[in-house]
Amino acid sequence: MLLLIVISACKKEKQGDYSETITKGEKWGIQIGSTPAEVFAQLQQAGKTLDFQNVAIYGRKPYSSPEKLAGILPFYYALTVYNNTGTLDRAVFLFSGDKVQQIATGGGLTSDVTKWPDGAADDTAIKIDDPVNEMGAKLLKIHQLPAYAAYGFVLSDKPLNKAYDPDLNNYTDWQFVFSDFISSNVIGSSTVKLHFSAGRLERMDHDYREGQIFN
Repeated sequence: MLLLIVISACKKEKQGDYSETITKGEKWGIQIGSTPAEVFAQLQQAGKTLDFQNVAIYGRKPYSSPEKLAGILPFYYALTVYNNTGTLDRAVFLFSGDKVQQIATGGGLTSDVTKWPDGAADDTAIKIDDPVNEMGAKLLKIHQLPAYAAYGFVLSDKPLNKAYDPDLNNYTDWQFVFSDFISSNVIGSSTVKLHFSAGRLERMDHDYREGQIFN
């Protein structure tokens, strides 16, 4: 009997593909009933264990103007500015720490540049090594230029290695994904959707799938 108990305890929680909904207690240290800020702190710890770095925010639409971005850009790792009308054009800004690390521009294919827009004055154009917390003021100036008045703004997913963004309180659905090797040729992938209601985590929908690895 003791041997059977030990064998049972060593088995995986579930075998093969499955889906589950968690509405009580906790899983991976993420506690049902927690506030968004508490969940974010729990995700920061879970990310270290499960090896994921970002959280996707559902329902966050592109911004039509940069006014709201000025205060929250430092909470993210990237911003895309793109043309809403006519020919596709975009500028992608990647951040490292508190500075602009990379700028890529173009339509389907992008090329690295040192500043954007290319023809704008130095006090308006965003340049490599510019502080991220100063980008908002420059984006406002750029948005006032007729050529860029119709551009939209898209934030990256929320990185866990940066501070909590209070604006996340306005979004009820988050998602994160992680994977683990089950064997040398099988990988298990989890997609977890978090749903908040009345300012508290109401449920987690966990979808688990296993797939073959072909070398």
